[in-house]
Amino acid sequence: MTANTFPPGLYGITPEWHDADRLRQAVSLACEGGMRVLQWRHKTMQPEQARDVAASLRDICRDAGVLFIVNDDWELALALDADGVHLGKDDATVATVRSRLQSQGHAPFLIGVSCYDSLGLAAAALQDQTDYIAFGALFPSTVKPEAVRAPLSLFRETRTLPGANQATTLVGIGGINRQNAHLAVQAGADSIAVITGLFGEEDIRGAAAYYASLFEQHRPAS
Repeated sequence: MTANTFPPGLYGITPEWHDADRLRQAVSLACEGGMRVLQWRHKTMQPEQARDVAASLRDICRDAGVLFIVNDDWELALALDADGVHLGKDDATVATVRSRLQSQGHAPFLIGVSCYDSLGLAAAALQDQTDYIAFGALFPSTVKPEAVRAPLSLFRETRTLPGANQATTLVGIGGINRQNAHLAVQAGADSIAVITGLFGEEDIRGAAAYYASLFEQHRPAS
């Protein structure tokens, strides 16, 4: 494990590429550019290959001091000694994962949840003491064109909920690119999760550096 808290900044999510060497090179470039966290998310790769590729990306991230998160599958995350798991509405509950972690005496393990466009889900996530809350899609998404749209005001509104404070980590996701990323950061996102806007760029290192720079340039109003 490389951290007990989820860091602010660029949160990369792997694209649906099947070329393992291409994935490894792209992740290395994103790490060099300033990515703080990588989420392994792959829906179409065969399980055995996916595990091997994910393990190789975990090693790249670990060497770079970048956190490695697994999407949906908390058991795979534990098997890979990942830094945490990201849970959606159809995945295991936070309570289930924490219970298993406690029974195994596991080291610190980050849990993030998707709250979509729902302040109610965010309130429940705060009660569950999740490590980060993700809202989205903030903008039209090519990866999930059917995703509900989440207003940027959710970041500010979440800060007013019971149990929330400035240390609560809020992540924006969905359709984020160079043209709109600053809007999410200005609205109060501590981290922005990017797929195509990062790995679809010709200069991945440069794109990562740009997104990372936004967290120095723009701070939400107090």
